[in-house]
Order: sequence, then structure tokens, then C-alpha cells
Amino acid sequence: MDIIKRLLVALFFMPAILIIFYTGGIALISFLALVVFIQTYELREIFLIKEIKIPLITIPLSVLVFAAVIFYSFPEILAALLLIFILVMGKDLISGRSQGTLNRITATIFSIIYTSFFLAAVYKIRLLDSGAFLILSLISLIWITDSAAFFVGRAFGKHRGIFKASPNKSLEGYFAGILAALIGAFASSWVFDFTAIQAILLAVSVGIFGQFGDLFESMLKRDVGIKDSSSILPGHGGVLDRLDSLQIAAPVFYLLLFFFK
Repeated sequence: MDIIKRLLVALFFMPAILIIFYTGGIALISFLALVVFIQTYELREIFLIKEIKIPLITIPLSVLVFAAVIFYSFPEILAALLLIFILVMGKDLISGRSQGTLNRITATIFSIIYTSFFLAAVYKIRLLDSGAFLILSLISLIWITDSAAFFVGRAFGKHRGIFKASPNKSLEGYFAGILAALIGAFASSWVFDFTAIQAILLAVSVGIFGQFGDLFESMLKRDVGIKDSSSILPGHGGVLDRLDSLQIAAPVFYLLLFFFK
């Protein structure tokens, strides 16, 4: 039954996401804003398990920060972050509650950076020359890399336990993911007329850092003892679970494209 649910959700969401990413504009902004909102909620629920209560207002404010990052410059971004900091600190100051303040501030800032800032890179990539094809290649290669790592690791994985955050993942699967990303990146460069440098940057972003994003989220879940970040996507867990690789691969890819332009 779980397999059927996974397939049905994938058959609906994969084409929809590709269309949204290719279309860009308000469709992509709205989709990413929704993702930021849901992911911040999921992180808040995860931190609650550790008895770290992020203020509820952080969830809508994370969308404000996301908008500031994609539309405005540093002063507006700083203002949005400062607003969140003042609200979180102000609540503790008024209530006189100092116990756990450091944890709440740290968790709040982490949640904002991990969702709003990192996902804003997706939109920034879309704005670049050939951005539609770059972002389509990025998301497609993430799926291909994840699949290669999973199936190769399942069939040939002998060296497990290398990654303590996810003991079932194998070294063989990890390198298979890197190889799949490299092959896929050069295939994309041939189809979409990328440069060789762009193909290499794409492969590094997905093959190495995309898998790092997956392992990082596994580490967070392992720390609190949960399997999925939520149950919003039947058979797939939460939005964090599905986009954990993109969460790191997108900002890395954007920065690499910026520095190697």
C-alpha cells in the first residue's frame, strides 16, 4: 500500500514540480513560499520534540524573509531578520523567561536560514541565463542521484555504517550517486547546451552536496528519534524529507555558478 501511495504522489508531484520550475515567475515564487512555510512548520514540530519551542509567528515570518531575499537587497533582508530576532527576544523579555532562550534563538535562526535563505537560491538560479534548463537539470539530477544511490546501495552495498546519521546508506551507493550525477550533468549539458564548467559544477552540487543535504536531514531526524519530518505527503513523509537534497544543492550550485561565471 505504501508503494502505491509513493507512486501516486510521485506521478502527480514530479511533473508538477518540473512544470513550475520551468515556468518560473509567480508560479515558482508561490510554490517556494508554500514550501518555506511548510518546512518551517515541520522544523518547529521537530524542535518541539526536544522541548525547544520556536514562536509560532516564525512560520509566516519565514516567508517574509524568503520574499526579502529574492526581491530586495541586504538592508531589507537584515530588517526582516532583525524583526524576527526582536520578536523572539521580546517575548522572552516580557514573560521574564530566560530558561531555554539560547536554544529558542538558535533554533529560530537556523530554521530561517535553512528554509528561507537556502530555497531562495532556487529562484535565483531560475533568473540566470538558461536558468530554466539549469534548474530543471538540477532537480532532475537530484532524483536520478537519489535513485542510483538507493538501488546500487541496496544491491551492492557492503560498506554500511560509514555515515552514522544514516547507517543503512552504503559507501557504494554514495559513489554511485556521484557517478550518476556526473554522467547526468554532462548529458544535460549536451541536451541543453551547457558549458563543460557548468556541467562539472552541477555534478559537484548534486552528487556531493545534494547527498550531504540528505544525510544532514537524516541526522536531524535521528537526533529526535523520528522517521519522517511529517506525514503531509502520503508514503513520502514530509516536505523536508522530499527536498532535503535540493536544500543544500541549490545554494551550492548558485554560489559555484556565481564564482565561476
